Amino acid sequence: MNSKDKAIFIKNADKQLKNSCQVIIISPGKGIYDYKIKGSIDIGQVVSVPLRKNIYLGIVIAKGSNNFPQYKLKDIIEIYKLSLISSELLNFCYWLSDWYMCDISQVLKMVIPAKNFISPVKDKAILKINNKSNIATTVLGKKVLEHLKKNPSLTLSECSREVKVSYGVIKKLIFDQVLVIDSDNEIKHNKIIKENTPKLNQHQLEAIKKIKSIASKKNNNVFLLDGVTGSGKTEIYLELISDEIKRGRQSLVLLPEIALSKQFIDRFEKRFNFMPAIWHSEISNKEKRKTWQKVIKGEIKVVIGARSALFMPFSSLSLIVVDEEHDSSYKQEDGIIYNARDMAVVRGNLSNSKVILASATPSLESVHNANIGKYNRIELPERFGSAVMPRIKIIDMRKEKLSTNQWIAHESKEAIKKALNDKEQVLLYINRRGYAPLTLCRSCGYRFQCINCSSWLVNHKVINKMLCHYCGYKEDIEDECPNCKSKKEFAPCGPGVERLAAEAKELFPKARLEMIASDTLDNSSKTENIFNTIALGNVDIIVGTQLVAKGHHFPNLTTVIAIDADIGLSGGDLRASERTFQMLTQLTGRAGREKKKGYAYIQSYDPKHTVMEAMQTGSIKSFIKVEADGRKDRSLPPYGRLGSLIIQSSNLDILEQFVKNLSSKAPKIHKDKDRIDILGPAPAPIAKLRGLYRYRFLIKGKGDVRIQAFIKEWLLNIKIDKVIRIKIDIDPYNFL
Repeated sequence: MNSKDKAIFIKNADKQLKNSCQVIIISPGKGIYDYKIKGSIDIGQVVSVPLRKNIYLGIVIAKGSNNFPQYKLKDIIEIYKLSLISSELLNFCYWLSDWYMCDISQVLKMVIPAKNFISPVKDKAILKINNKSNIATTVLGKKVLEHLKKNPSLTLSECSREVKVSYGVIKKLIFDQVLVIDSDNEIKHNKIIKENTPKLNQHQLEAIKKIKSIASKKNNNVFLLDGVTGSGKTEIYLELISDEIKRGRQSLVLLPEIALSKQFIDRFEKRFNFMPAIWHSEISNKEKRKTWQKVIKGEIKVVIGARSALFMPFSSLSLIVVDEEHDSSYKQEDGIIYNARDMAVVRGNLSNSKVILASATPSLESVHNANIGKYNRIELPERFGSAVMPRIKIIDMRKEKLSTNQWIAHESKEAIKKALNDKEQVLLYINRRGYAPLTLCRSCGYRFQCINCSSWLVNHKVINKMLCHYCGYKEDIEDECPNCKSKKEFAPCGPGVERLAAEAKELFPKARLEMIASDTLDNSSKTENIFNTIALGNVDIIVGTQLVAKGHHFPNLTTVIAIDADIGLSGGDLRASERTFQMLTQLTGRAGREKKKGYAYIQSYDPKHTVMEAMQTGSIKSFIKVEADGRKDRSLPPYGRLGSLIIQSSNLDILEQFVKNLSSKAPKIHKDKDRIDILGPAPAPIAKLRGLYRYRFLIKGKGDVRIQAFIKEWLLNIKIDKVIRIKIDIDPYNFL
């Protein structure tokens, strides 16, 4: 992905506009209008403007069109001086809107998530924990401290209300100097108090030197940091962040999972002795507003965030890091569909920032871009210090003779026994939530299915519910079959993480066991506590889903076992092999990250599959070559382009008629017709989702053909019924 593929949309942004200007309304479908200016105004200025009977937020994007006489134009109501959106950010939003074929107003809504973001935050006296004296003697005092640790920057009244304690309790803590009064507006995120720089190895030093050398020439500032698990990639980009802080410039670090942020923040604070700003869905609107305003004023130098942080209004952005760049979590599937990894490269090019794409298992797209010279490849072939890569063993499950409802192979059991005897930790992994993926009645064969989706309900024994993992629909687990009324005749089929945890507990009853899945860890506080417990060595067996397969460092974890490792290899996903390989590599990389030797056991029913053979031999490059050759032969990404049209409706008859009509209207004459194939229409694999029936077209383009133009021409003259929804997905990752 490269911003140079498209022209810049906003030009001459340094010039002030007079008389009239064009304002884009930040509301879907409203468009662009001319408004009268009193005095002058800058491009990028946030304003409120009248439109018909309402008032909307908008952004000034150009001088007036001169389509209307000056006297007919309405006045701008208010100019928000605090909020000047840079031309770089505006161009980025236009670029994304154009590439992903989405409404520019929706994109700009991600830049300004709420109207109060543009109003100055009033200075407030807030409570801070005194690090020199942070011991509370009373139960209520301890409650206050615990709450402030999780929710910093509260006023006295806010703290009193949220903790449900009297003012007197808090004032006593202030009197005892356990708490101190601070200014909410004080800058907390921009200054290195004392830097604790670690000793780097030769590979790390050479990598940093190479990045700095290439970046100084300003030719190509995108770097693929390709290092094995535990090779010290994080320290490399922390060193680069250090340089930017000293230069007074801003850095952004994108993480694929909220669960990974606490570990990274702790590491950052230990290194720099100040807190980075945090941006993700669990941060309150109030905290986000403060962060947003400090970012636009340049007061915050480092932001750690999820993919939405890419839209923040940085004033001096010079470094973007995409950690675990291969992770599919960077692809947003709802609302505006975009890939944050690719857009990080675009924003980096538009802002002249260095972009670091870091991974032990880089995506095929990034490897290809490095091979053709679009990206600079930096390799770290060895683990840091004395740690070595784990020994990997593929267990052929076809030869196993396990009892009914047992999933852990005999060799895996022996490995667990040995690790426990040696006082080491074990990770049991399965990429399935719940107790069992399917439950049926033994008497009549009835299968529990979602009422809104064409999917089976997953048995969650912990909460005694049957859940749909697509729409959230749930039912109580009853004793009676809804179909034949038989009693207690239900058969759970296949293992989930809960079932695996139950088996492990039965086999090793004395072991301290923790189960980790997104269902059980429903907030960051819970997640943080459990991961801290594991890191301290207070857990013997960890049973988890992909939540534990990446990014975590557990010093005493030596043995990793993957159950049903073939799960991800079935289905019609073109990236199935790549994703499974990445997941297994990341998973096995959790073992033996320090001095103790690591072991990984992968249970497979297809040990001859290219993924399993690559895991056994450790030959990443040979796997990538086989996978790349297969894609190239079929003109699949990164050697071709894909686009998807998902057609949805609550009315199946209308949907089928519309799809038939749409298929017949595909452009017969188009400049790229010979380089584009239309696959479909066909019912989507999940044919009904959240109450909507679904059909899909897959548009396949050879080479770098621009399929957006083809799709635009196709849909141009199509009349769309009110009950029809069309979802456009450029570069799809989800084929369900």
